[in-house]
Amino acid sequence: MAENPSENNPTENIPSKNDLHASNPVLKNPLAKFALATSYITIIPLSKLLQIEGETNDTELLAGLTKYLPSVGMLIGLVLCSLSFLLSLGPEAGIRPILNAVMITIAWLVTTGALHFDGLMDTADGIFSHRNRERMLEIMQDSRVGNFGALTGIAVFALKVSAMAAISPQALPLALFLIPMWSRFAEAYAIAHYPYAKPEGKGKVWHDTTKVPNDLLIALIVPLFFTVVLGIIVSESAYVTAIFAAFSGLAAGSYLNTKLGGHTGDTYGAVVEISETLTLVGLALLGNTLFR
Repeated sequence: MAENPSENNPTENIPSKNDLHASNPVLKNPLAKFALATSYITIIPLSKLLQIEGETNDTELLAGLTKYLPSVGMLIGLVLCSLSFLLSLGPEAGIRPILNAVMITIAWLVTTGALHFDGLMDTADGIFSHRNRERMLEIMQDSRVGNFGALTGIAVFALKVSAMAAISPQALPLALFLIPMWSRFAEAYAIAHYPYAKPEGKGKVWHDTTKVPNDLLIALIVPLFFTVVLGIIVSESAYVTAIFAAFSGLAAGSYLNTKLGGHTGDTYGAVVEISETLTLVGLALLGNTLFR
């Protein structure tokens, strides 16, 4: 996930997870925590609909939410899958794949509030500057988008659109349902496994309050369950989609850790976007025979 642009004051002296749970009973409720995670990384106001007290920009409410990221990805996937299915209906659906792909990509950005996309562009500005580690992190912290960030954003948008246009309308919904779950599992892995690259920041509470390996095992349940079930009853391409999304996201996380000596909220978002994009491109290159 990217650093939340609405947060101007970085996190300082993050209390322990146990202290947070003792001070706020909301954090003891798994449904409430799932709702908070959903409201933070999407525009779906689930926490407000469930009348959960507190705001998603409160640092303490973000504690221990990493394990819910793939479950939120399931909601995102459900939105995209449903839209893809609706756009595939009708006699003219097959002749407008590019238009359909553009609409899905825009819906993808809107649903997530472009949070991960923003993180990707900030990360690209830093990484492609070819400066030292400290200067890269300074560049990434700048809210303005530079040339490298803009070019990377355009490239990712174009790759997603062209890849989705190349995948058959019958096969696309399955891919769109699974990809957001597995890309966010890769994000959860990056949060849990790699150090936080800065002494403070909005993403630090996610890292500091993640339990390893317990939270990662919990995070794995939802994407693994749906992959196995859909692989059995729909298409074995579900397994290929999961492998592409998981391993491309894990590779992205490893690469960014090597470049920066850790991760930030921006690079968490970059991991998601890279995983999603490379998976769509990979599936498109494999061809529609994969989905038969």
